[in-house]
Parts: sequence; structure tokens; C-alpha cells
Amino acid sequence: MNSASLRKSVRNACAAVEINVNRYLGRELVPRQRDTLHIETSSFCNLKCRFCAYDKKQSPKVSMTDEFFFDCVKQALKLGYDHFELTPCTGDVFMDRNIFNKLEFLDAHPDVVAYSFFTNFTIPGPRHIERLLRLQKLVWLNVSIYGHDLETFIAITRSTEKVYRRLLANLAMLFERLDKKKFHLDFGFRSTRNVPRRPVSDIMQMLERFEQAGVHIGRSDALYNNWGGYITNDDVRGLAMDITGADAIYKRGACTRLFTTVQVMATGIVNGCACRDVDATLRIGDLKERPLREILSSSNQAYMTLIDEQQRDEFRPVCKSCDFYKSIYHSRSIHRKHGSPLQSIDEFKARLDATR
Repeated sequence: MNSASLRKSVRNACAAVEINVNRYLGRELVPRQRDTLHIETSSFCNLKCRFCAYDKKQSPKVSMTDEFFFDCVKQALKLGYDHFELTPCTGDVFMDRNIFNKLEFLDAHPDVVAYSFFTNFTIPGPRHIERLLRLQKLVWLNVSIYGHDLETFIAITRSTEKVYRRLLANLAMLFERLDKKKFHLDFGFRSTRNVPRRPVSDIMQMLERFEQAGVHIGRSDALYNNWGGYITNDDVRGLAMDITGADAIYKRGACTRLFTTVQVMATGIVNGCACRDVDATLRIGDLKERPLREILSSSNQAYMTLIDEQQRDEFRPVCKSCDFYKSIYHSRSIHRKHGSPLQSIDEFKARLDATR
């Protein structure tokens, strides 16, 4: 067991104790936040990262039409959502050729407060970056960097040198215009265990420039999640990476993501989790068949069944092996830090229906 796995194992054991105590005492710690809806505008990606389930998923690879997206946002606003997270479950927002129509719609709508997303930043060109910098309600952008040099970029993403060079050019342009951005910028630096200590490559030198300018660089420990069992160590063989096992996370009670990260997928399917269920096995409805107010309701049997199953510690296959699980009996540090209000499942259901 490497040091990252050991640390995770210790944290998991400590969490298990707290989960069992709170479960025994009947303390349900469901985040009360219900202002953010996840919408996947496109399920396409231009990369095929070896630690990602994109290349293995069976769900359709499509982009939302503008009209469907606009209607989805309008329905969400009527239910009290005013923040939107646009990161695809697997994919990249810039694979949607009409993404700026959608972003500018959000920017212009008076009831939308903010939106955010992740991107690998290898797709946009200079004019797209200029448009990005003009957006008013984009509050947070996370750029995922794969690999610490050309060789590892190609090995991890199964892409090309041309794409790598475009990424460097895009980063250089963004750096030159840092004073013009209105959004909070973060980087997720995802590479192997053998990242050099010093910035010896062009991509590492670029990241160092951003860091010196005050931009946060989140560095991975080369321990990657298993995408609900889709990815194993065989998929990253030879890359000096590790994949967490199916039993890495102690599971008891419903996952908080059922209450906080419901996602409207690019197909129109509304899924119970926006994180790792790439084939929508946690499906709770379809916007092409029912309005959002009926899907996000305590009268929606599919949604309530999913919650009830997990409360009985019955987890569907993708959840059994998912290491993104967060129990509603575990007090999250981020909630304690920000003093986030919490609620019981019954209170969640009451609030859910109060906005219908």
C-alpha cells in the first residue's frame, strides 16, 4: 500500500466510526443547500484519458440543443435553482460547438446568479478565450492538466503533440490576460507518481508562473478513483498511477450526492448523481417525458426508491464500487468550515416539495 492509499484508509476508518455513531443516534446530515443544478451540455470529449471511463461508457455521446438547455434552465429557476454546474460527467464543455450560446444565455438571464465548470482547455482557440474572459457570471473555472510533460500527456490522454501544443498556447494566452478574468481560476494537475520536484518541462514551468501569480494548483497524489468499477489498475498499467479499490470507502446510509448533485445529462435523462455514473444507472427521470418539477419531487417514486435503497444499505453496482460516496451520517469538513446548514431526509423532502 502506497502512502496515499494508507492515508485514505486511515481517513476511511475514522469516518466509519463517526458514521456508525450518527446512524445509531439518528443524526442525518443532509446539506440544506439546494441552489445548484448540474447540467451536462455535452457528453463528448476530445481526450481518452486512461484513468477515465469516457472510452468505456455505453451512454450516447451527444450535445444539448440550445433550446433544450434554455428550457431546462428556465424550469430549474422556477424551482429555486440559480447556480449551474456545467461540467460533464465525462466530456468537455467546449466539445459543444454552441457552448457560448448557452453561457451567454446564463450571463444575460436576470435570475441566474452564477455558473462554473471544469475543462481540459485543449479545445478553445484565441477568440473563444477572449469571449470567456468577457463572461460576467462565470464564477469558477477549473483547468485539468494531464501529465507533467509531452510524453506523459500523450501517454495519459492518448492524444497528440498538436493538442499538447495548443494547450500550452491557450495557457500562455490566459496567463497574459489574468488581469481581465472575472472568475476564480484553479488548476487540477493530474499526473503520475514520478513528477519531477523541479519544473523542468514547459507545462510545469507554465503552471509555476500561474502559481507565482496567486493561482491555486491542486496536485494529485497519483491515486485515482475507479469510476464506479469501470477503471482498474490494468487500465493504467505502466503509468505509475494507482486506482482505488471497490472497498476503499466505508458505506452506510444514503450518499449526500443524491441530494446535492443531481444532473440533467446531455440526453435529457435526469440522473441521481453527477459524478461517476456515466451510463445513468441512477436515472430518476427524463426531461423529454416529464417536467423537472415532477422529477425532483417526493412523489417521484424512482427518486425516493433510490434514496430508500441506500438508507437500507442497498447500493446499486456503480455505487458499490464508487469511491466518491459521502454518507449523510458523516459530518463533512467543508460544511463545518463554512457553517453550512444541515437537515434530515424528511426535511429535505418537505423543502423539495415546497418549491414545486
